[in-house]
Amino acid sequence: MNTSDPTSLDRLNDIVVPAPVSWWPLAPGWHVLIAVLLAAGIWLVWKNWRTWKSNAYRREAIHELESANTAGAISELLRRTALKTHSRSELAQMTGDRWPEWLFQQLPHESTSTISPIVREQLATAAYRDTDTPSLDELRAFAAVWITQHSSASPNSADANATSEERSC
Repeated sequence: MNTSDPTSLDRLNDIVVPAPVSWWPLAPGWHVLIAVLLAAGIWLVWKNWRTWKSNAYRREAIHELESANTAGAISELLRRTALKTHSRSELAQMTGDRWPEWLFQQLPHESTSTISPIVREQLATAAYRDTDTPSLDELRAFAAVWITQHSSASPNSADANATSEERSC
């Protein structure tokens, strides 16, 4: 047998597998990706915390709504809640039939089609009554919807109002 034949299968060597690639140290692209994901995570946590903190007045108002037992108390609670996002001078003008209409305008249009006449009448005349009204269920339901869904005014107008009130005290 001739061993010098270059095409002989006896001259074949096994396949040499390279050493596995180490996962550390990471390539620079992975460092960039980790930094971007970390920054996005921190930004989301900060944004959610700010939203949760800015809605503290809503949580407190819903808690107080449970113990309100007159139409006047519910209307007062709605006014105090509205004062957190709107100026005092704007809300002071809302009396009588303009008060329930203003409340309705602050709601998103898809949340409710209109205010029932009973709720409208209770809100418009609540300040002038000192007795309990027979049924507050509808008014309480409207107040809960309004507190959770009303639109906020620009924060600058509310901050400017608070600053001027603090100066006058």
